[in-house]
Order: sequence, then C-alpha cells, then structure tokens
Amino acid sequence: MSRLNVGIIGAGHTAGLHAKGYEESSEANIIAVCDTNEDLAIRRALDWGARRYYKDVGEMLKDPEIDAVEIITPHALHAPIAIAALNAGKHVSMERPIATSIEQAGEVLKAAQASGKILQAYEPSLFYKPLLDARSLIDAGEIGRPTGLRIAATIGKSISGVWNWAEGKDLWRFDVNQAGGSPMLFDIGYQAFAISLFLIGSVEKIDVWQQTTKIKEGLEIDAPSTAMWKHFQSSCLGSLSLTYAPDRKMRTVHHPLEFRITVAGTRGEIEIIRSSEPTQLDPPVVLRRDGRRVVYGQKTSAFEDSFVRATQNFINACAGKEEPLLRGAEARQLLILTLAYYESARRGRSVSLQQG
Repeated sequence: MSRLNVGIIGAGHTAGLHAKGYEESSEANIIAVCDTNEDLAIRRALDWGARRYYKDVGEMLKDPEIDAVEIITPHALHAPIAIAALNAGKHVSMERPIATSIEQAGEVLKAAQASGKILQAYEPSLFYKPLLDARSLIDAGEIGRPTGLRIAATIGKSISGVWNWAEGKDLWRFDVNQAGGSPMLFDIGYQAFAISLFLIGSVEKIDVWQQTTKIKEGLEIDAPSTAMWKHFQSSCLGSLSLTYAPDRKMRTVHHPLEFRITVAGTRGEIEIIRSSEPTQLDPPVVLRRDGRRVVYGQKTSAFEDSFVRATQNFINACAGKEEPLLRGAEARQLLILTLAYYESARRGRSVSLQQG
C-alpha cells in the first residue's frame, strides 16, 4: 500500500506538533512545505525530510504528487485555502477554525462534498487520552447525572518564547482581519466548546463577561474573561474562566496553556488536566465519589500525544479505515458557538442559539 503524501501549509511552531504524527507514521510522508517565509520553509523541509518547498499555496496545490494537505495558517486563510485544496483534489486537515464566518464554513462544506475528499477539522484536545477516559466514566454513570461543567484556562509564559507577544511574536492574532475575532477566541473559546460538546452535548444559550489586559502599548489580550452557558435540553450548566498570567513560567516549549476541567454530577465529580507543561505533576484524571478519590494516570497523557493521535486519525480517514472524529458539519457547529461567544462578549448580553 502506497504512503499518503502530505504537504504542510504554514510552517510556524504549531506545524511541528502536526508534523510529529507523520514522522512517527509508516503510512505517510511529508513531501512538501509551504510558507511565505522562505527561510522557514526551507528549514522545515530539511527538518521533516520534505522533497521540496513552496512560497505560494497555488503552486503547491498544482503538485500532482501531493495527496493531502495540512492547513496551519492565520485563521482568515483557512477557508480559502481549504476550498482551493479540495478543488485541486487534495484531502484536507485544517487547524481550528474551519472558517471565520458561517457563510465561509458553508462554502468549505460544499467544496468537500463536491470533491469527495476527506475534510478533517483538526482538534487535538478531543484525542487527549484522559479526556476520552473521563467521557467513558461519565457514560458509565460514575458521577451520576452531570449537572455542571467548569473549564479553567490559564495562559502563562513559555520558556521557549512561544506566544511571547510582548516581544512581537504571533502578532497576527491581534489583527481581527487575520484572527477572525479577539486574540484567544479560537484557541480558548472554540477549544472549550469542543470539550463541552464532547463531554455533555449541545449548547442553547451563552453569556460572556470579558475584560482586557494590556500586554504593551497598542496590544491587549481578551482576558480575564468568564463565560456561562446552558446545555440543550439539560439541567447541566457550563462555564469557562480564562486567566492571563504572564508572570507564571511554564516549563514547556509549546503554547503555555493549561486547562483544568471539572464535571460535577449528582453522585460525584471528575477533574481532567490538560497542560503543555511536561513537569506538571497532578494526575490527569481524578474521580471523587462517596468520600473516595480515585486517580487515573495514563502514560499517553503527554500534550504532544494528542496531536499524534489526531494526525493518525486523518491518515486513517484518507486510507478509508475510519471517519474523521471531527468532520466539517461538527466544525461548523463549533464555529457557530464560538461566534456566539464573541458576539455576547462584544454586545455585553446573552446570545441564544437555534437547534437543528
């Protein structure tokens, strides 16, 4: 069986996490890299053993040897590149979000259906083993009926300089035309909703309170912020608390980000920790019930592992072995929720969503 030949579009830091899955796979090769920064494209091509590099996406998509592409660019470029790639007959895996507007998302879905190619919305948090284990415990009734979901997200300071905005890195996130919203809208808000839908289900109403923190002159981040929501046809309420802690050093070479997720039920509660910090010592899953505390520790709880598993899902989907965990339709639903979050923060009032 021939290997899947992949082209990586966007060679920044996150691309390294995506590439790891291909490097560890015997079923795929990275054969091309595309980035507007030629030096970066060349360096990444050498790192990953790619045969060629491109500065122009259009030229890359003409390459007949490329079977699939990974899109890891500023958010506003996701949809147009995905549509072009699907029209060129390539399978597509794209970083969150699928688009920056509902209309654009619809165009991406149409292109995927017309092409007959795989469209995967890349969401590594859904491949995080402790989260999967927590879902199994919830489904087994270990905490009873879920009544509350609390997500606490903290952004710290990476020892590698990733997301060190004060030094002028990753500033496209602060340009609404490139980011599609506020700086952390899709990295935090979208991811929180992906987790909440996976663990509990659909959302029908969202309310957001948001402040900003000055990073330096002319640069503000959308934190601290708090969101609350009600799950559809359920008594379960959810919340997200986002904290920006620039003085908290995280010993990670990746994004300095930590999620602490608690699901409370009528019988007990589960806590899940997802952190990019490898020295984080707390167990990834804790079940509290009947006066007891049960700890679950998985060897595959490393931050990078969830990216490898997401990439393997895409490789298998392209080979017809399984379906993408997060397809275009689900990604569109997450986009709607995230834009509702943004609208609530902007207008200062709750937003209700239609179901179906």
